Amino acid sequence: MGRVQRGGSECAMLAASEQCTHLCTAVILEGGSLALIWGSHPCRLLVGAPQAPALPSQAANRTGGLFACPLTPEPSDCWRVPIDEGVDLQRESKENQWLGVSVKSQGAGGKIVTCAHRYEARNRVRQPLETRDVIGRCFVLSQDLQVHDELDGGEWKFCEGRPQGHDRFGFCQQGLAAAFSPDQHYVLFGAPGTYNWKGNMRVELLNQSSLDLLRYDDGPYEAGGEKDQDPSLIPVPANSYFGLLFVTNIDSSDPDQLVYKSPDPNEKVPGAAGDVPQNSYLGFSVDSGAGLTRRRELSFVSGAPRANHTGAVVILRRDSAQRLVPEAVLPGEQLTSAFGYALAVLDLNSDGWMDLVVGAPHFFERQAEIGGAAYVYINPAGHWDAATPLRLTGTHGSMFGIALGSAGDLNLDGFEDLAVGAPFDGAGKVYIYHGSKLGIVVKPAQVLDGEGVGVTTFGYALSGGVDVDGNLYPDLLVGSLSDAVVLYRACPVVYISRNVSLIPANIDLEQNNCQHHEGICVDVQACFSYTATPASYSPPLVLEYVFDADTERRRLGHPPRVTFLGRRPSDPEHQFSNTVELPRQHTRTCTAATFQLQDSIRDKLRPIAVTLAYGIQGAGTPRHSRSATLPPLPPVLSPQQPSSHRAEVHFLKQGCGDDKICQSNLQLRFQFCTRLGDSDFLPLPKGADGTAIFAMSDQKDVALEIHVTNEPSDPTEPQRDGDDAHEAALTARFPQELPYSAVRPYDGRTATDKPVVCLANQNGSQVECELGNPMKRGAQVRFYLILSTLGITLQTTDLAVELALSTISEQPDLEPVVARARVVIELPLSVTGVAVPPRLFFGGTVRGESAVRRESQVGSAVIFEVTVSNRGPSLKTLGSAFLTLLWPHELSNGKWLLYPLQLELVAAPGLRTMCSPAANPLRLALEPPGEAEVSEEPPMASWWVPAPAERRKNVTLDCAQGTARCVAFRCPLYSFERSAVLTARGRLWNSTFLEEYLDVTSVELIVRASVSVTSSIKNLVLKDASTQIPVTIYLDPGVAVAGGVPWWVILLAVLAGILVLALLIFILWKLGFFRRARYVPPAVPQYHAVKIPREERQQYREEKMGTIQRKEWAVNWSEPSDGHVTPSSA
Repeated sequence: MGRVQRGGSECAMLAASEQCTHLCTAVILEGGSLALIWGSHPCRLLVGAPQAPALPSQAANRTGGLFACPLTPEPSDCWRVPIDEGVDLQRESKENQWLGVSVKSQGAGGKIVTCAHRYEARNRVRQPLETRDVIGRCFVLSQDLQVHDELDGGEWKFCEGRPQGHDRFGFCQQGLAAAFSPDQHYVLFGAPGTYNWKGNMRVELLNQSSLDLLRYDDGPYEAGGEKDQDPSLIPVPANSYFGLLFVTNIDSSDPDQLVYKSPDPNEKVPGAAGDVPQNSYLGFSVDSGAGLTRRRELSFVSGAPRANHTGAVVILRRDSAQRLVPEAVLPGEQLTSAFGYALAVLDLNSDGWMDLVVGAPHFFERQAEIGGAAYVYINPAGHWDAATPLRLTGTHGSMFGIALGSAGDLNLDGFEDLAVGAPFDGAGKVYIYHGSKLGIVVKPAQVLDGEGVGVTTFGYALSGGVDVDGNLYPDLLVGSLSDAVVLYRACPVVYISRNVSLIPANIDLEQNNCQHHEGICVDVQACFSYTATPASYSPPLVLEYVFDADTERRRLGHPPRVTFLGRRPSDPEHQFSNTVELPRQHTRTCTAATFQLQDSIRDKLRPIAVTLAYGIQGAGTPRHSRSATLPPLPPVLSPQQPSSHRAEVHFLKQGCGDDKICQSNLQLRFQFCTRLGDSDFLPLPKGADGTAIFAMSDQKDVALEIHVTNEPSDPTEPQRDGDDAHEAALTARFPQELPYSAVRPYDGRTATDKPVVCLANQNGSQVECELGNPMKRGAQVRFYLILSTLGITLQTTDLAVELALSTISEQPDLEPVVARARVVIELPLSVTGVAVPPRLFFGGTVRGESAVRRESQVGSAVIFEVTVSNRGPSLKTLGSAFLTLLWPHELSNGKWLLYPLQLELVAAPGLRTMCSPAANPLRLALEPPGEAEVSEEPPMASWWVPAPAERRKNVTLDCAQGTARCVAFRCPLYSFERSAVLTARGRLWNSTFLEEYLDVTSVELIVRASVSVTSSIKNLVLKDASTQIPVTIYLDPGVAVAGGVPWWVILLAVLAGILVLALLIFILWKLGFFRRARYVPPAVPQYHAVKIPREERQQYREEKMGTIQRKEWAVNWSEPSDGHVTPSSA
């Protein structure tokens, strides 16, 4: 049997009884069942113990038994019911018969049935053809647990005497499930082992009821027909996997002689169906009810948990041929879920139609961690094909739904309640679900936990719906596999009527109304009364109540705005607690308290909420008593009624519209700014998408400019919005890289009367700035949030600051916005270049590539010097830098253009780096740098004859324009501090220019240089990282004359010029231009020069320049008296 344990939890609707603690020697194992019986005798608990030791007269070790316990606390008060004593070993065996596997009671004054489904009938004991058939049997007892009438009581074993073998009735296992019909006329037996474990259900009439009704032909009924005994009549799906069974006798002279063979599933044999639906276990659970398919008509229900490998439930009715005919079959949902393992028939919504609950304890969902299910079918007026079940589920591995039972109407609300066992949910749990007008309430009204009463596998068996303590509320008995049962008694349920009023209803902040001191006070009054069922239950109740103000505000971390006067010393300032006594039902009792507003409250808009919470004093642990009677239980509040009430007192609102609703219109504008030193803040530059760009190289101070306004959205309708914004605030959340540092006013002051106050958290990740309380209509606030850039690293790519305006005024569109800035790392690198000389010339003769052997045979020499300057730190922390030189080495036709001879990069003294690919691809002989230099100017000719105007043009050769082909020389810039210089030496390919550009005025050749950085940092930006170096190329003047105008053109031009000159002289002579008038010449100084002979000249030569200096002429001047000067030699 077991023990009924007392729980220490509070008395809810069901409470573990102090008086019901029993401990016996038997152990409840699988199949243990429970029943509560009551009537003229004291109430008793009946507990089946299928593994109880055998009685001495039973000649077995374990047979099981039935135990009865009165509702007393002593374990020794339990006794074993004296049934099934003695044994006839020639006819039967009671070893492991599992007596007590099912126990059911009819109710007050009714009978009890208990079964042993593994009872074994024997024939030809100790003979070669001995048979042992596990037919099972049941016992029906009277209310006093005695057999008074042989017609009603005694053994019930309908499988005895029928054809044996597992394909017929040899493994009948009658009594694995048993029950009484609700009209008390029938007893139901499940026999899941009949017909190859297809199963069967038998309904048998109790003779006493038959005599009362004068009906003598009522039953018995079977699903396969009591007379037909045809398994094809059993309406369960086919899922045979048993195969064929051959039985031989190894002790006979012919061991191969066939003794028994099971029928072939494909064989049409008498009494068998073609599909042979074996192993369905019909009869594993049984129940019945009036109003399942027709109102006031009795129907029977049986579970087949292995039907079609998912399980099924069959609803049957009686017919005139003593058969149970199927009316509906409810299939299972999931494979191996054991749908139909347990059944409960009850009216959850009190509509007169019986509803059905089906247990599937092996249902599971791995991801949802579900283990076990109970399917609730609300009866659709008998049309079960339209029924859609509601699935209740338990936790993983809990076996939720292994036990089901009607708990009766626990709260007397007119709807039956459901109890569901989950014995492996922790220590085991029982879930109580309330019925309602809409069906079942899916949230459990109460969860009974075995851990609270020290019992494991709690909830393996259930028996309820019986009032054992006489308080008109049904009680519940819970069994387990751990040698214990627990009786839960239902507490009386009371309904509290309460009302809270606040005086005055509105608070005027300009009027003090406290009676004995200055301040603003509000009176709180609460009135209570209660009702209960039954009406005769009317004890005095003491309620404990608590007034709690500003609950929601304090939940948000804000201080309360009120202080209760006259409170208990243990109560906080925002609470007031006391008790009030309700003398009887329907009697109204009131109580009151007063609170005062605190000084300088900020929230003057939202109402002050006062919450009233209450409970019954002394409704905790049931009182302890050692008397023989059960002590009364304290009442509990109805779980369907909230145990709290809320009331509000409002402020008289100022600065709002005529409707007394403050509808503000806060608008926010922002931008990132920066400044150097003490200068004014300037906006950060923005990219193409409008995002601010924060460069790490030059920004010093960074700020976020905030501009908030509260103005009407439509000036033509100012009454629509723009009212005072109470408790206007700005909350900013900063990233870890850009924490808050300080707040600064805009232009040295704010637009409000006092400066903005901002409060930041400890790490500067969030700040809240007060904008005004209230922020008046038409007001605006402008200030700077100073941000710290110390947390920005090379890996930071963007910055996001979340800004949220808030106010307790009405403005539903206040959504947070994000201020974003993109972070870039500007490398302070610059690239410059120069060509020496900047002008080159080509001329001479065309020479093929194969004829060129030395550098000097190529053409004019040029040197490009590219300087990379680094104004910041070394590049080694950022990545790998390279200098790329785009060298125009050939034309599109493949002819050489600018031949590369040598490239060398000097990053530091003594550190020289070569570029790739290698220069001088033709491996020409290089000349020493001094000899390879050429003059910047071409050799001067005595005169210049330009080409015709129509043939002169300028050409630009640039790889970027596609007019030349370039080779990219890549030069690594290893760590360098300040600068690196690339020297690139090359020569014009003279022959190409003679062939392609003889008729041009000039050719501009572009060499490009750029710096690139390869780094894991994605936001690197290079400024001034590229340059272009132009070189202008001209044709040698000598080549231009020789190859210019033809000789006959020149000759004609000379002759024409001479002719024009002669004509001009002739005309002037005719006009007398050459005729002179005589005049007396004036006296002018004269000189006389003397030429120095050649041999007397001295020659001077400068050693380095190679120039010759000549001596100047020697002249003597004289002035005679006649006015003439007489020169003389020095």
